[in-house]
Amino acid sequence: MSPKKKIIHIIQSLDNGGCENVLLRTIPTLVDFDHTLVCLRSEGSLAPRFREISIPITCSYYRNFFDIPGLIRLIKIIRREKPDLIITYLFHADVIGRLLLPLFREKNTPIIPFLRTTYNDKRYWVARFFEKYTRFFVKKYFANSEAVKTFYTKNLNVCPERIIVIPNGIDTTIYEKDIVDTVSLQKELSLPDEAFIITCVANLHTNKGHFYLLEAFEKIAQKYPQCILLLVGDGEERKNLEHQVASFSSASRIIFLGKRSDIKEILAISHLFVFPTFFEGLSNALQEAMSMSLPIIATNIPENRILIQDTFNGILIPPRSSESLEKAIRNILDNPGFAQKIAAEARKTIVEFYSLETAKKCFVKAIEQTL
Repeated sequence: MSPKKKIIHIIQSLDNGGCENVLLRTIPTLVDFDHTLVCLRSEGSLAPRFREISIPITCSYYRNFFDIPGLIRLIKIIRREKPDLIITYLFHADVIGRLLLPLFREKNTPIIPFLRTTYNDKRYWVARFFEKYTRFFVKKYFANSEAVKTFYTKNLNVCPERIIVIPNGIDTTIYEKDIVDTVSLQKELSLPDEAFIITCVANLHTNKGHFYLLEAFEKIAQKYPQCILLLVGDGEERKNLEHQVASFSSASRIIFLGKRSDIKEILAISHLFVFPTFFEGLSNALQEAMSMSLPIIATNIPENRILIQDTFNGILIPPRSSESLEKAIRNILDNPGFAQKIAAEARKTIVEFYSLETAKKCFVKAIEQTL
């Protein structure tokens, strides 16, 4: 029997983010390969979860691009592991994998950036500039959705034949509302039995659109006193958002939960999932909410249209529009039959097209095409 091909996955750290959670679900299904996770700066909060499933983790403590000792440690790790394939995830790992590692790798090992988002906002011009003007160093990409592939081909001049799409996979056997135990969470949050829970799972960054959700909720709460808003995630915008709601009449019904490890349970007690983001890749949080049979309201951007068909398995609204968001929430609240219908279709979409088995097949095929 020939030895398994070895893959090194390079990421900044294993924090509780969408990309990291996708890796946590997907890597164990790729049993025909040996995997090692290399963290650049620190291991992160999810590292114990990976070790529980026997995925080796090592860290180079590479602080920044000018950290020569950190780069040396990273090179030593890669030479020791002797990988057949290196996959980089997110901006910092992509920069290192594209510009530095090719100078030091052995046996011309392929280095593949796994594209997770479009950076489709003027604030991220540095990332777009880097992607466009370093594309000549990349022979092949992986991307998590057709929308990401289209963005890179149309806006960053990447040849479409160089991008292989590997969609995020969801374990639909565990992201199912009826089987999730929510007793401890309900006790922790002490939510009224009559509460209608609106949830948003997203890092508290400007591009996630929380400002508009909070504006909409302030108006919703005045007419629908049973509504409670849960914001799951953390980030640099938290203080600004807390300041925004300080004078709201609905402030006591807006709960900032921060980073959580019990997303399944939070989604299971929710009645509506709202996702007002400006740009994405293929949203892990959105897929999880769909799998949990929640009615969805999301922004009408190409990345979300991969998953959501307006009024069929969700509602699409313009980005940066609190008025449209308020109207859509009212539609869900006033039409429970419609909400139930689109929620059921959302679940069907994930089961049919985005199961772990589907993701596994795409990943294996992509690796085979690369090696």
